[in-house]
Amino acid sequence: MAKLPLVATAPSTTWTEHSGWQLPAHYGDPEAEYRAGHQGAVLRDASHWSRLRFAGRDHLDFLHRMTTNHFRGLQEGAGLEAVFTDNRGRILEVGVFYRAGETTLAVLSPGGRQTIPAWLDRYIFAEQIAIQDLTLETGMLEVTGPQAAALVAQTLGKNLNSVTDHHLLNDPHAEGVWQARLDRFGHAGLRAMGPAAKLVELWGELRAGGAQPLGEEAWEILRVEAGLPLQGRELGEEHNPWEANLGRAIHMDKGCYIGQEVIARLDTYAKVKQRLMGLELPEGRLPAAGTLLRAGTSEAGHLTSAVRIPGQQGGIALAYVRREHWQPGTLLQLEGCAQPVPVVQLPGT
Repeated sequence: MAKLPLVATAPSTTWTEHSGWQLPAHYGDPEAEYRAGHQGAVLRDASHWSRLRFAGRDHLDFLHRMTTNHFRGLQEGAGLEAVFTDNRGRILEVGVFYRAGETTLAVLSPGGRQTIPAWLDRYIFAEQIAIQDLTLETGMLEVTGPQAAALVAQTLGKNLNSVTDHHLLNDPHAEGVWQARLDRFGHAGLRAMGPAAKLVELWGELRAGGAQPLGEEAWEILRVEAGLPLQGRELGEEHNPWEANLGRAIHMDKGCYIGQEVIARLDTYAKVKQRLMGLELPEGRLPAAGTLLRAGTSEAGHLTSAVRIPGQQGGIALAYVRREHWQPGTLLQLEGCAQPVPVVQLPGT
């Protein structure tokens, strides 16, 4: 079981397991961490997320042909989101890709470091492409929250407003660390990736500047509140990118890629049958992932994630809701719950 490289063990830290890693569930007070995510700046060790380096003369053209977004002509210092889809247009993995020099660094879900290289290998023939897994030899941290931009400026001298989401703030080959803007939870933040020793120093500087460490319990609440889909929960081969509100990662005029015809047809003919939405939950026991939604006697969708909001009686959930019921304000019946639950719009959709 691997432990995150940036976290100093403290008596108050409670640990959990995920994807073969030991992760901090919280650092002693998950409610305080949640509040800091809304009021200050929070610091998360996200080193368990996969980092793959793509290099070689043909790697941008290859990524262009294997994902939903436009990689040809991707400029140095630029970044973008893209989806790997199968021939049915279903989601295999969602990633963020950063271009620097002759390489592109991809950040994928924790399991992506195993699944995606194996899948891509089936399509590499004479192309000059090298894919290197950097996950275990590097670390990754994220700074988010309404005070994140001010903290990064004061502590690191970096202006997050000088670039857009996913674009680099520095030359990673010169500095040894990749630093990029990361917009999360409605605010500009920072993602930094590189050798663990360098990131441990960076972690210390940000902590000294006032950043609150963020464990997985509070991060999960913030994630669900923001409608951020997660691989294995909202993202997977059961769904296509349109259903998961990933239209920002789809380039409609880029040409052919695996699943392109299906994805284009779904958009052109308005064939998207369900969409990821929010649900307001009453007080009581949280429903499990997979719990069915009904409208009368008809099945209306299914729940994927649910959290209780600190300081509130109710909670919020993410759910895939069928087209005829996804209008915000629609009341649906959650299996096992006596009180109807309203559908709500997710932020940014």
